[in-house]
Amino acid sequence: MGQVLSVFVGVVVAIGVFFLVFWAINKAIEMAPTHWALFLGVLGLILGLVLGAFLNANVFGGGLATVLGVGVIGAVLAAIFGWLRPPAINNRKHFSEAAQPWVFVAPALLFVTIGLIIPTFRTGILSLKDRTSENWVGLENYGWVFTNDDIFNMSGWPDIFKSRMLYVGIVALIIGLVVARHYGKQIGVRATYDGPWPLSWTVLGIILVAFAVFTSMSGVIWNNLWWVFSVTLFATGLGLFIAVLTDRMDRGETIAKSIIFLPMAISMVGASVIWRFVYVFRPEGEVQIGLANAVVTALGSNPVAWLIKPPWNTFFLIIVLIWIQTGFAMVVLSAAIKAVPSEMLEAAEVDGATRSDTFWRITLPNIRSTIAVVFTTLVVVVMKVYDIVKVMTNGEFDTNVIANEMFDQAFRFTQAGRGSALAAVLFMFVVPIMYVNIRRVRKEAALR
Repeated sequence: MGQVLSVFVGVVVAIGVFFLVFWAINKAIEMAPTHWALFLGVLGLILGLVLGAFLNANVFGGGLATVLGVGVIGAVLAAIFGWLRPPAINNRKHFSEAAQPWVFVAPALLFVTIGLIIPTFRTGILSLKDRTSENWVGLENYGWVFTNDDIFNMSGWPDIFKSRMLYVGIVALIIGLVVARHYGKQIGVRATYDGPWPLSWTVLGIILVAFAVFTSMSGVIWNNLWWVFSVTLFATGLGLFIAVLTDRMDRGETIAKSIIFLPMAISMVGASVIWRFVYVFRPEGEVQIGLANAVVTALGSNPVAWLIKPPWNTFFLIIVLIWIQTGFAMVVLSAAIKAVPSEMLEAAEVDGATRSDTFWRITLPNIRSTIAVVFTTLVVVVMKVYDIVKVMTNGEFDTNVIANEMFDQAFRFTQAGRGSALAAVLFMFVVPIMYVNIRRVRKEAALR
């Protein structure tokens, strides 16, 4: 009990000191234009106390004496310097105005640095060391990532050309292109996908070609890419479809949206447990307690071992995250649809446009930026998926993903270097997506 109390007191004191320092810096900046030497003295005291806390040497007797001693020295030296060489009053005012916003941003920057930036650099350094994090091994861990067949396996690429989905997908893409050219000629452009038929055929073709690739390849990285493609595409598409339908409902819109959004209130682990019961397999002749096999056997077929037959067992896991994230996409896109100016919709109706024309020509172009936000958000969420795989299969039966493999290597197999390398690879996958998203936001802000 005493140890718990001491920890609690330490946390409270640390928080109090943090806010005291924040208040002192803010007050010091306010007095900078009129009392420059005092401002530098307060700043020197704070920096000296921080430096003394890090040093904590036996210079002034050790412990608190070190902290106070370095703090006093810093305050005196800074105050003398400010008294001897004070800048012009206008420069001091300009400094005070420019520094005050940074005072309020500094706590957030400090926490981001401690909780994100420093661990990121440390992970990068550990990825260049051996399993004990003591000896440098260079890029050996990254070589292991891309040469290990369980992580990244390209041996199945000839099977892509044996897949019927590939050729059906190519046909669908060709049909989509032909239809897009046909619609484009009607409005005086080379091709347009602003319509249900060209877009539907094209999306169908992309899905089939992508599935032909993902079902032929194997390895952790390919599984992750399958997750990213499927969840972002289907969750965004279903969310948009439901948002459009509910927006046209005269009654029951709130209830319908609440039901669709409900899975978002369930934790990943809870959702995984629910769906694990859905996929439960019992041998033929036994009572099927899993919903999926109960339906299958009721239709006269044999029960299916959904989670142990690759490669489609990965997609059955993906369905869980689609079920969860569709509600998020629906809510965001529904808000964007309601924000479309009603004047534009009314003008289109006056001109004789149908509901379909209004959606494809007015609503969809106005919410494209929101669709991009939902898409990139889901990509980041899916790239680090872990809970669903851990709970439902523990990465077995060729269902492993990068986050789960990273955990296993770092903590189960005590391979800190390999685990850090996998974390770095995951980070490198996410960074370009965030960069593109930031650039898109800046371009939109510049156009406003």
